[in-house]
Amino acid sequence: MNQIKTFLRLLLFWVVFAIPNLSAQTIAQTYECNSINKRFVHLPVKTGAPKTWVSVNIDGVWQTEFEIELAPENPDFYATLEVGQWKGKKLSLNAENVTPGSKWISLTKMSDEMSDERLVYKEEYRPQFHFSPRRGWTNDPNGLVYYKGTYHLFFQHNPFGASWGNMTWGHAVSKDLFHWTEKPDAVLADKNGVVFSGSAVVDTKNSSGLQKHPKRDKNGNIINPPLVAFYTSTAANRGKGESAQSMVYSLDEGKTWIKYPQNPVIPHIIGGNRDPKVFWYEDRQNPSNPNSGHWVMALYLDGQDYALFSSKDLIHWIKVCDIKNLGCSECPDMFELPVDGNKQNTHWVFWGGDGKYLIGTFNGKDFIKESGPFTTKYGGNDYAAQSYSNIPATDGRRIQFSWMQGGEYTNMPFNQQFTVPRELSLRSTPEGIRLFLNPVKEIERLRIAKAIPFAATLQGVDKFIKVPNLKGELLDIELQFDLKSLQTSEGSNVFTTEIFEQKITYDLDTRMIELVGVKAPLAPVKNRIKLRLVIDRTSMELFANDGIIQIAKCFLNKDKVPANMTISGKKDMANVTVKVYQLSSVWRK
Repeated sequence: MNQIKTFLRLLLFWVVFAIPNLSAQTIAQTYECNSINKRFVHLPVKTGAPKTWVSVNIDGVWQTEFEIELAPENPDFYATLEVGQWKGKKLSLNAENVTPGSKWISLTKMSDEMSDERLVYKEEYRPQFHFSPRRGWTNDPNGLVYYKGTYHLFFQHNPFGASWGNMTWGHAVSKDLFHWTEKPDAVLADKNGVVFSGSAVVDTKNSSGLQKHPKRDKNGNIINPPLVAFYTSTAANRGKGESAQSMVYSLDEGKTWIKYPQNPVIPHIIGGNRDPKVFWYEDRQNPSNPNSGHWVMALYLDGQDYALFSSKDLIHWIKVCDIKNLGCSECPDMFELPVDGNKQNTHWVFWGGDGKYLIGTFNGKDFIKESGPFTTKYGGNDYAAQSYSNIPATDGRRIQFSWMQGGEYTNMPFNQQFTVPRELSLRSTPEGIRLFLNPVKEIERLRIAKAIPFAATLQGVDKFIKVPNLKGELLDIELQFDLKSLQTSEGSNVFTTEIFEQKITYDLDTRMIELVGVKAPLAPVKNRIKLRLVIDRTSMELFANDGIIQIAKCFLNKDKVPANMTISGKKDMANVTVKVYQLSSVWRK
């Protein structure tokens, strides 16, 4: 009897513990190429598959690592890793935990082309003129720099999956801010950790000395200056480690990037210190001195606190100023703008991650607050904006991108997008100087034809005026509501615009505008409310009263609702005029 009981106990143990453990057992596996002769290796990804860490080893030396959902079969898409810089050397991709029977090794392939060439940019929910990555996840824009006719866009990127993780710097280039060519990732994780947000500059004077062989034109200007980028190294050893500020540089106009051997250039200070924004400050008191001016870094520290650092060579930094209690955190930006276009009257803007900003003065060392914080953001899908450096003086614009956080892209091999590029300006208002945001003029090149104007008078809250001549899903729409009176009366002093089931409401009683639950204060200007709607396949951006209010909203038109646009409001409350421009896709040939 005791033998039977013992047998039954063993059998129960086997059923409860041993069999499940056998099915869950994983093994280590390695993909090898004895001599690299292609530029890229493409790894199969299956969203939802078990994750494993993969280390990249060249001739037996560890280079980087990442976590990936390796497809055991039938991959959803391929993730790309550039290996061409190690041509002729042995590549080993060591996966730590793989389910026995997985076919990922046989599915892995090498080529000289980026992955999924036949499929990329043709996906059902691919934004058609907003930037989104070829494959994988993106969030903050990074390292925005203009150089020799090219806009460089770096971005937080997980090239190995459609969810956040494995932060690298993705890289894309454009001549017009809309037609982008994505390059291989520029900066990968290393012994200091993964690669968080930062900025880039052109070291026109070679103050860093990183260009060992400077060439000069007949006027003595360096024609091959280094491009230098700063980022936060963080989460070393898979999430265990402090954050610090590191540097990379390029000597070939941004094609390849070299990590500074003595990274980090600023060690850990406090909390989550991160997101270095670097710019050049020219000493106007002594502009003829060739040694005048210096580099400035704005850095987020912790809580709602930031700091400014100064450097002559981009390598050695000293702290010079604290900026406390801004009311937001992360992703600083700092720039000078003329007020109402008057270059003799300029102010400095200090910008935080969620769109709050201060207006003040800056002497190269101390930022002195004059007013604020104000906000351009009242909710919606907009975060971590950054503006371009090195825009030519002949252009003079302050151009900004922002991450449209929180969008949904069901079953897509990419995730998240950016806003349209925006031009920033300081303008006088009855309440004081404020920051305005508007789409850059280059978007007008996407317009397919001239708009056919439409005009009407509001007929009632239940009387829907249909705007004619709407075609397609890519639209740039201008609306102007000329109010008959600013005095509110009984009833609903509201007018509503709706398109793609996205509703925009303006309430004259409360002076509030609302886009699908996102509300912002908006006063009429000269008895008018002006709206501009920039609509892509997966997003709508609202610019109100010439951009004093901006709301970015992601949506997914799963039911393929057509572009029927209606306007309604209290009878005779306002006359409305509409201009609708159809836009072209940047991907269609």
